[in-house]
Amino acid sequence: MGKKTAAVLLTFFLSGYLFAETGLRFDLNVKKIQEEAAKLGPDSPWKNQSFLCYVVPALSPIRRLPDCLPPDGRIDDRLILVGARGEFVPGSFMLTPWQKVARLEVKVSPLIRVSPDGPKAIIPTENIDIRVVKVWWQTGTGWGSYFGDPTRRQLIPELLVHDENLIRVDLNKRENYLRVDYPEGSQYLWVSAPPEVDDGRFDHHREPVADSPVLLPVQLLPGENKQFWVTIKVPEKIVSGIYQGKLNLIAEGADSGTIQIQLKVLPFNLPEPRTYYDLQKPFYSFMYNDCSLYTHLEATAGDWNLAEQKLRAELKNMREHNLYQYLQRSIRLFDDRNKKIFIRNLKLVKEAGFLPPLFDAFVSSGSFWFPPETTETYQKYLQDATEALKLIEKILGHREVYFFGYDEPGRKTLLAERQGWKDLTRLGARIYSTGRTKSHFPLVGYAEHFVNCPENNRESAEKWHLLGHRIASYACPHTGPENPDLVRRRHGLVLYKANFDGTGNYKYYDQHKIWNDFASTQFRGFNMVYPTRTGVIDTIQWEGFRAGIDDIRYATLLKSLAEKAMVSGKVEAVYTAKKALTWLEIMEEEKADLDWVRLEMVEYILRLRKLAGEKE
Repeated sequence: MGKKTAAVLLTFFLSGYLFAETGLRFDLNVKKIQEEAAKLGPDSPWKNQSFLCYVVPALSPIRRLPDCLPPDGRIDDRLILVGARGEFVPGSFMLTPWQKVARLEVKVSPLIRVSPDGPKAIIPTENIDIRVVKVWWQTGTGWGSYFGDPTRRQLIPELLVHDENLIRVDLNKRENYLRVDYPEGSQYLWVSAPPEVDDGRFDHHREPVADSPVLLPVQLLPGENKQFWVTIKVPEKIVSGIYQGKLNLIAEGADSGTIQIQLKVLPFNLPEPRTYYDLQKPFYSFMYNDCSLYTHLEATAGDWNLAEQKLRAELKNMREHNLYQYLQRSIRLFDDRNKKIFIRNLKLVKEAGFLPPLFDAFVSSGSFWFPPETTETYQKYLQDATEALKLIEKILGHREVYFFGYDEPGRKTLLAERQGWKDLTRLGARIYSTGRTKSHFPLVGYAEHFVNCPENNRESAEKWHLLGHRIASYACPHTGPENPDLVRRRHGLVLYKANFDGTGNYKYYDQHKIWNDFASTQFRGFNMVYPTRTGVIDTIQWEGFRAGIDDIRYATLLKSLAEKAMVSGKVEAVYTAKKALTWLEIMEEEKADLDWVRLEMVEYILRLRKLAGEKE
């Protein structure tokens, strides 16, 4: 076979593969929906509507496409959820139309406690957020990898938006367009161009991109499924019990069905996450980011008001998605302006409610950045590091600070950093760096208090724990995959059960490939969220991350109750605790259905609380 013939066949194969991946058949889906509708009983709430409603697991590994009925869904009008006080509880449903609905509105009611015992209570509508899951074109590896594959384009459900028209998706041309609302009028920018046309850079600090603060009316087209995402913020202080409310669907002005929401509020609050191997040690949850006053002031030409508004929104979003620790952009030397920014940044971090320690506040690569021949500069560096520690203690009230080493250093760089690390340790700082246990542990393990590595196994954890040091993971995988189940699993119970001390992943959002997933032939955009001028837009993978840390919080509570039961002297309590701990140890966190795992933890928690005599 000649090279030309092979190339033609390869092109033909790829084009066929593309068609197989993205050839949508809404006409066939209409027939399937009508067949399902014909099976409905006379009392079904969807019998005479233009669409069916499928209730689906929110954090499913299934990629929900607009022309495929959900294999794990059920035709229903009930959204049944369970959550602890203070938890953000996700739910989801899909509307599958066989007729066009030009304008569909979703109206939400408060959730009212209907349990027969106890006082009345309400979860207000302000605590119930409804969004559309926007499906758009991503590279061929989009669902499960951070590596790019520009030879394929596949539809991926990802963005959680209130305004579905923020992104325009051309299903025939396989292109994405982002709406930018300029003062002179809105424009749609092409955000799926190849790298030779677009390098992916987008000035989100200046371009007026913004989602609606509330859900806007949507359009339903025949055979094109639309997924909705419901998030209920359970108040921190509310009586437990069953709460009920509803979502009213209004199609072109007419009542078109109701989805009942039933939420069981559990009789406890979730604790901060702790490690699996030691309940006295916190499980750290942080993420690399460019969200700082430094970055935002540079990008906005010194606009303090805009920079602070944007940072406040980002910090709030991080905390609400279970980032407990903040990673602050590190500096090398102070001048008057840098010091002012540093102080203000710390104050905003404190206001947002982050917990110690503080990561990446100051570079720890002193001997690397400032070699011995620059003695004067090096001494200035140590003085500034000392002042940074004092400021952190004054503003945040603690000195738990990790200074960052050179990113993914090789052997030569590691050796060059050691003197700087030693000097900073004398000042009271701690050191963390990225790298692998195999290379870092024998060379600098004694000096590196915290390693962030692309690993998730107990063997690595044991090595660092021998020295009293900590280990987290940042690339198993990097952010990028949109599969919420994968993200939930890998940042949650997989790391927890591996005896890791935390997750410190790369990255909150990418600075170079933000809205265009096709701007690189190697990596996809590292995006948990997508930045706008004054905030961020959430994604289903970001919701998966939050659920993963919540899984650890449930496990932390379970282990804490079991630990108390073990010393209670009550045989039934001791046996129940040991059963719970046995189950938690043998549970296959890489394979198990995590929703069922969560329910099993809830069941053990409630039993242990009852045996301990705790009130509902």
